[in-house]
Amino acid sequence: MFSVMKKGLNRASRSPLLLIPLYLVMNAGLTTHLWLGAGAGVRAFVPVAEMVLILLLIAAAKSVRARVGGSVLRGLFPGIAALVLAVGVVFSSAEALVQYIWGRSFVFRSDLPMVRSILLLVFGDIGAVVDVLVPLTILVVAVLVLGVSVLLVLWTERVLPRVALSPVFAGVAGVVLLALTVALPPVAGYERGVITPMVARGITDTGRLELRDISEGFEPLPAADPDDPPDSYAFPGLRDRDIHFFMIEAYGHAVFSRDRLHDELSPYLDRLAAVLEEEGYGIVSDYLKAPVFGGFSWLAEATVLTGQHVDSQPRFAELLDISRERAVPSLTRMLHEGGYYTLAVKPGTVHGSWPEGWDLFRFENSLVAHDGDFNYRGPWFSYVAVTDQHALWTTHNFLERERRSEAAVGDRPVYVHYQLVSSHTPFNRIPPYIESWDDLGDGTIYHDREEEILTFNNTWGGGTELDEGYSASIAYVLHVLTEYFAQYLDHERGPILIFMGDHQPQRPIREQDAGASVPVHIATRDHALLRALEREGYERGIRGTQPPPHAPMMDFFPMLKRIARGSSVVSPGSN
Repeated sequence: MFSVMKKGLNRASRSPLLLIPLYLVMNAGLTTHLWLGAGAGVRAFVPVAEMVLILLLIAAAKSVRARVGGSVLRGLFPGIAALVLAVGVVFSSAEALVQYIWGRSFVFRSDLPMVRSILLLVFGDIGAVVDVLVPLTILVVAVLVLGVSVLLVLWTERVLPRVALSPVFAGVAGVVLLALTVALPPVAGYERGVITPMVARGITDTGRLELRDISEGFEPLPAADPDDPPDSYAFPGLRDRDIHFFMIEAYGHAVFSRDRLHDELSPYLDRLAAVLEEEGYGIVSDYLKAPVFGGFSWLAEATVLTGQHVDSQPRFAELLDISRERAVPSLTRMLHEGGYYTLAVKPGTVHGSWPEGWDLFRFENSLVAHDGDFNYRGPWFSYVAVTDQHALWTTHNFLERERRSEAAVGDRPVYVHYQLVSSHTPFNRIPPYIESWDDLGDGTIYHDREEEILTFNNTWGGGTELDEGYSASIAYVLHVLTEYFAQYLDHERGPILIFMGDHQPQRPIREQDAGASVPVHIATRDHALLRALEREGYERGIRGTQPPPHAPMMDFFPMLKRIARGSSVVSPGSN
């Protein structure tokens, strides 16, 4: 009985009908980036150039096997076919993933270092273990994909009908075919191949950073107030006011472009604006195009602070290397050299030492969760443990202590850069707001308020409540900021408040064809500063209506530098 079943299975495994599912599996793997994110499943059926090449190689291998038996070509052609398939599947899958999450193409040389960041994201701070896991992870993935590719190629060779095909013809035809996929544009919507263009781009894109000069094009403006001569300030356009910069995780243009999100979050935006207006602040808003989508907040931070377009880890690493050789201009360096006390607040986005804090940005001090600066012993929420409310309260108390210390801050103006992270993906656990901030303590109060934690069916891979979780997380951040401004911010110092998203949320929270823009709001009691910002294209109110395309995020520092130095670019038609 078993011998009969074995013979039946053997015959079935050789059936030419198996060519159809084998072709579909291989071609779908090679075209993942064409059909997965676009929702166009029919593209999985249309052969790409690499699929044709693989079939040519398999047919040539079968022809050689029948004629010369033990020739070296017997194993060479299937091996090349399997390698083409494996590389194609890896690049196509990576392209689909990067396009879906971050809205850009996969570049091998630039994105391979991200493996380390992803492992730290998943496992947290694991020390030197990560240096072992990086090559091990790459090796496991490579062996697994190559092994499956070999099995698929050998199985296809087994069921493919024998054809008389010259190995020389197969090789020449394959080379010509791949060359055409690179040289010729798509015809009638037919996409180019997978491997050759992507590998070529990965090899040729060095990821090098070209530093731009951000000191040109200034037009002097008269002093805003004759009673305050410019010489009395290091930065006359800012009047050396305190600056609080809140970079809000995943706060993207989708909040305003998607009706559902806007309707749900409008009450929180309006309440924030109302509290500030009651204290005498005016608000202006605009949008900036972030260098990244859906993640890599530190690249957006480097872009906005330095005025350089930093869209990949190699470019960030090069910028850091440059800063160790010579000073890289940055917003924080400019303020620090002008007498500001510069403080960074990092409640969960740093997983180890943070040399760039001083070397690159010139933060005089920092509060980093990894170093235990928040004394937090509460539960985790989504991506991080330390909640934005706890981070704000810790920073508030820290600054009060520092101000009392003449050696630390004294009467110096402060620049505080908050990286708010409670709205970080996967948007599955949103902390409750604690009414009495004095009760926050070391965060253990959240254990007692476990039933108030909002939970959503979301994971790193997706979820069924992404919109709900995202909306709740942004609402929490806006509510915490509003209450902090209403109860604790020292308005007598007349601070400048800047709110900016670091990047758009991942799909499908942002629209399929959404750009990379993020909102930026600036609140101040200084009407001269508000007018200067309006000349730069900002609009009054908490909702900017400027249509895309928007200015790149790297333009923010040069713009603020112009205003701070008492100069600005006058837009056409401005008064």
